[in-house]
Parts: sequence; C-alpha cells; structure tokens
Amino acid sequence: MTLSVIFIIISAILAVVVVIQLNRLVGFKHKERRLLRGITKERNATADLLKLSREVIASREKEREFLPYFIKYAIRSIKATGGALLLCGEDEYFYGCAVSGTFPPIKEVAAQIESQLLSHDKRHTEFIRGYRTKFKASDLKNSCGDRGFAYFQNTSPEWFPERFAKEAPRCLMAPIMLGEQIYGCIIVASKEDFDSHILSQNDGLFLIRLAEIASLCLEVIKDFRQRQEYEQQLQIAREEGMTQVSTGIIHNIGNAVTIAKLTANRLAEKILFAKEDRPAPLILGEILPRMKKELKAGQLEKFLKEDKIGQQYFDIMTELLSNIDENSTAASDMLKSLSDKLFHISEIIELQQQFVGELGTENMTKLSSVINSSITIFDESFNKRGFKINTDLKSEIPEVLIDPSMMTQVFINIIKNAVEAMAGENKSDKNYELKIKLTKETEDGKDYAVVEFSDNGPGIPKEIQDKIFEFGFSTKTQKNSSSRGIGLHFCLDCLKKYGGSILCKSQAGKGASFRVALPVRAETTAN
Repeated sequence: MTLSVIFIIISAILAVVVVIQLNRLVGFKHKERRLLRGITKERNATADLLKLSREVIASREKEREFLPYFIKYAIRSIKATGGALLLCGEDEYFYGCAVSGTFPPIKEVAAQIESQLLSHDKRHTEFIRGYRTKFKASDLKNSCGDRGFAYFQNTSPEWFPERFAKEAPRCLMAPIMLGEQIYGCIIVASKEDFDSHILSQNDGLFLIRLAEIASLCLEVIKDFRQRQEYEQQLQIAREEGMTQVSTGIIHNIGNAVTIAKLTANRLAEKILFAKEDRPAPLILGEILPRMKKELKAGQLEKFLKEDKIGQQYFDIMTELLSNIDENSTAASDMLKSLSDKLFHISEIIELQQQFVGELGTENMTKLSSVINSSITIFDESFNKRGFKINTDLKSEIPEVLIDPSMMTQVFINIIKNAVEAMAGENKSDKNYELKIKLTKETEDGKDYAVVEFSDNGPGIPKEIQDKIFEFGFSTKTQKNSSSRGIGLHFCLDCLKKYGGSILCKSQAGKGASFRVALPVRAETTAN
C-alpha cells in the first residue's frame, strides 16, 4: 500500500472523527440551550408566581383567588389548551376548585352541557367547584409513581369519563404538596391540532416544577396568615389586659366609694341626733340653769343630796358626757376611715392616669412599684374571696428597662391565674394565699431582678406544665370561659422583648410558682 493511499485513509478517518465530534458538540450546544431555556423558563415561572403570592399576601380578599390564578398561569406557561385544579379533602378524595381554558368535564354530563362548559371556563369553575371526584390522593400517587407526574395519551384517566380523551387526547397530572401531605392536583390537557402545542412527557417535568413553586407560595401565604392571626390574637390579649386593668380600677373605685358612702352615713347618724336625744340642750337648757338657781338660793347641796331630781343630775351628766365621748371617738375613727377611702380612690385614679400615660413608653423602673400597682388594681378579687397576699419586696433591687404598663399586664395575668386556680379548688378548710417575692439573682455572670409568684392552690398537672406558655393552649374548658390560651403566652412574648424569661414550677395539690426574671443593666447595678 502506497503512502498516498495510507494518507487518504487516515484523512478519511480523521474527517469522520471530526464530523462525529462536531455533531457531538452541536448536540451538546443544543442540549445546553435547551437546558438554559428550561432554567430560564423555571426562573420566570418562579418570579411570576412569587409576584402573585405577594399580591395575595397584600390583600386578604385575593387569597382565595391564588389557585385559580395559578392554573391560568400554568396553562399559559405550558401552552396547554386547558386545565383544572382540584383540592384534596379530609377524606383524601379530590374536590373541584377551578378550571381555565378549554377543558373537558371530569364527570358525566349531557352533550349540550359539555359544550357550554368547554366554551365558558368561569361557568365550568362554578360547575366543578366542590364536586367530589372518583379518585383519592393514593390513586394519584400510584399513577405518578417515581416520575412525580402522570401522562396520558389518547386515553382518559380511569376516573374520568371516556369522552375526556376526545377533547383532551394528551393530559398531564401532578400533585401539589403542602409539607408531607398532598394539598391538591393540577391537570393540564392539549389537543393534537397542528396549531396547538402538543403536550409531552418533557412538559410533565416542568409541571412538577410549577407545582413545587405553587407549594412554596402556599406555604408563604399560610405562614403569613398564621403570623397575622397570631399578631391579632396578641393584640386582643393586650387589649384584654388593658380591660382587666381598667376593670380592676373601676371595681376598686366602686368598692371604695361604697364604703366611703356607708361611713359617711354612719358618721351622720352619730352626729345628727334627734332633737330630744341631744345631750347639749338637756345639760345647757335644764341641768345647769337649775343648778345655778339652787346655788344662788344656797340650796345646791341640799338639792343634789335630797331632791329626787337633783340626786340624778350627776348620773345623767356622766352618762351624757360618756355618750358624747364615745360618739366623738367613733366619729373620729369614721372620719379617718373616710379619709383613707378617699385617699385610696385618689390613689387608684392617679394609678389609672399613670397607666394610660405610660402605655407604650419604656423607662427605667423599679419592679416593686409595678408589683404594688398590680396588687392595688387586683386586690378587690382577693378581698372578695378572703384570700391573702403576702409580699417580700426588696427595695434595693435595681431598676429595669421596661414598659411599666405592659409589665403591669404581665403581673396581673399571673395574679389573675392564681386567683382563678385557688377559687376553682375552693376548699373550706384551706387558707389561700399568694406570696410575691422580689430579689436579685446572678446567673452566668449577669444580674437579674427576679419576681416569684407562689400560690397554695391545686397546682398544675405535670403533663401540661410544658404547654401552658404555648399560643392557644388553655386549661379552662368551661363553656362560659372566655379564655383563648393567650394570657401566659402574652407574658412570655412580652418578657422576651426585654431579654427576660418566665418559668413555672408546680406540684399537684401544693400550688404553683411562676418565676419572672428581667435583666438588670450593668450601669444600673454600678449605681
């Protein structure tokens, strides 16, 4: 074989190799472009759906419209002729939610109705909404398998009418997940017309991505709504706390006014005698004039010793003066009591003005004053039930940075729970009391002002002690109870704001103790 022939053969082989490599390169480029188009498509879909979810979050009225918007967007993105969205019910069956585009009915209907539904997607949505289909979440899982979607070509899904394939010869189905549960099902369909996009299994992969993006949007919407409801409930708790403070103030004022009125009436009874019972007219108008007359006549001694009337004068005057002295002492005590009640009323009104004035304002505050305010506001409930409050408040405890009004609500919530727990047990042979102690403690090198509220009520069962601070948890199960399980959670939330904490210790039958700790600033301690 000549060199020229060998050269020609080698050249031919090299040409083939080059052609193969060029084809591979072209194929790689084609795949790369297709991959980039797919990535761009998914990114655009993500951006569009997130924009839609933002609009939904911004307006409560649009929340129900997210899924109908989503199915419209999915059809437009995949270029399908129509689609439907179903929601999974508690019984795991799918229920109709929304239809978009030209989509055949998924239940048996007359030909005339089918024609109307095919041409009016809004009417079709109204028709399908709430309809229970013939398949469940488990059926969809089995059909999708490991691929994550189900693809039907020239055949109807077994749960749909046979006529379905006539109008939708190609159909894709994929689940919409929410957490680990199937939330819904998205179905898209297409015809095989020359001017229509014909659905393929590649579209199934994109449909899965759309369903995943929708799941994320639904999670965001759900979390936002929960957060919004949580904040609304906390606001209600704050308002209820303010109402409790106001109610306590009004009760105390009313109680003090009632006692003051009774005291004033009794004082008036002591001072304003009936005319015939007044001692002064008797002494000044009868006894002393008669004694002066007898003295002038030189008969005073004989009158006082021998006259039947004169013999009674000293006893009468002694009794009258004793009565005057007793009434004066009683009147003095009543005046002091009246003065105390009026001062108490003034103190409560001043406290109420202070409460309103400080609301929303953070100041360096002595916790002892906040505790005393809480007791003053709530002591009517203790007095009415015969319960006692014993306090041990160290005056040298440093100030803490808090909103005094909000902290008053925190302490009132704890005191209120103690009162209700003791009143609920209500054993006749038990002397109920609440002990409140204020101390300073050091933990991990930090100083804390610590308030302990300890009652001798029934206590809190061990199995629920870890739950009492959870939002919405309540031990009050009575039908007439207005508790929504927010009070102690509000306390925890408020204390966290200031870097504080609240802990509960309890033993069944031996009462409960709540420990509130608030950090003391270093510069405050130094002072």
